[in-house]
Amino acid sequence: MVHADEMPYFSGCTEFDKKPEEKRECSNYNLVSFISSHLKYPEEAKREGLEGTVIVSFVITKEGKVEDPYVLKDIGGGCGEEAISILKNMPLWESGIDKGEKVNVKLNLPVKFKLSGAGVSTKYRILWGNIKSKTITKKEIKENLLESILVKGPYGEDISPTEVIIAYERKNTFLDAIGKGKISTEQKRLLKKAKKKGIITISATLQIKGEFIEVDREFEVVKR
Repeated sequence: MVHADEMPYFSGCTEFDKKPEEKRECSNYNLVSFISSHLKYPEEAKREGLEGTVIVSFVITKEGKVEDPYVLKDIGGGCGEEAISILKNMPLWESGIDKGEKVNVKLNLPVKFKLSGAGVSTKYRILWGNIKSKTITKKEIKENLLESILVKGPYGEDISPTEVIIAYERKNTFLDAIGKGKISTEQKRLLKKAKKKGIITISATLQIKGEFIEVDREFEVVKR
């Protein structure tokens, strides 16, 4: 099952049992904190200067255990193995619930690897509608929900991304959703939740001559 009436929660948020939205924020915050504190950048990836996003898939069982982890997208250099290692060391989750029963739920999780002081590619540009600045209003978000995410190459050529991740961060909230360029239903839901002072990050993964290249663009949500 990939969707349940109540999706699994990462551990440590039982004090919010009667406040679903706050509990989801707590779960997202704890998950991101766990990954940040346990991630060890592989030496091979450091030597090769590899950066990007590894996508892993796994199942949260009825008992809250992490099972069947595997890599959906790797960037090499041992990063996929490191992401799997993090999954295997996770504490028990609160299981998902569907129709009043605990169920197994399949989840996908992006794990970002970024070397300190080094950025993603600047040769490629992400375009989203006519938005040109580093800020975005809720009105602009709404106006551009039907606009595809485009990537331009060094010479202005169009490049089709292999995937596009839209992430949203604000205070203790972290949400992300995967698409292919055209904004997916899940990405639209995520974008509609954006509030003032939140940060929207669009990450596009390109495959150029057998190599994966990560391109990012960040917006701060403002109110005008």
